[in-house]
Amino acid sequence: FRVLTMSFEEGVRVVDTEKIEKLGVKLPDVARLISEIFSEQIFRFGMVHCDPHGANLLVRNCPVNKSKPQLVLLDHGLYRELDDNFRLSYCRLWKSLFLRDEKGIREGCQALNAGAMFPLMAAMIT
Repeated sequence: FRVLTMSFEEGVRVVDTEKIEKLGVKLPDVARLISEIFSEQIFRFGMVHCDPHGANLLVRNCPVNKSKPQLVLLDHGLYRELDDNFRLSYCRLWKSLFLRDEKGIREGCQALNAGAMFPLMAAMIT
């Protein structure tokens, strides 16, 4: 059996930059936080929030440091779990992209059954 719980969460939509700036937090800090959170979900824990649009991401002041942002993720109804083999292959692919390692990109694409995507992925480093 399933239980649905809900709560009201304060925050400003992540796409409302004027209101975010009025909170006294810096937009680059918000961008960094979003990147860190979704990278942690995918690369470390193997979880993907499948509906991360602007209405499902809120920003508010961090309770500990008001000048820093806190991100509130909404709508947790659709997640995808990545098995460790896929997650680690995906990590290696992105590492190869950042390092401009063409051989690693080719191997990463093949490991993810996306070998035909190699030219497109390799083009990302040029």
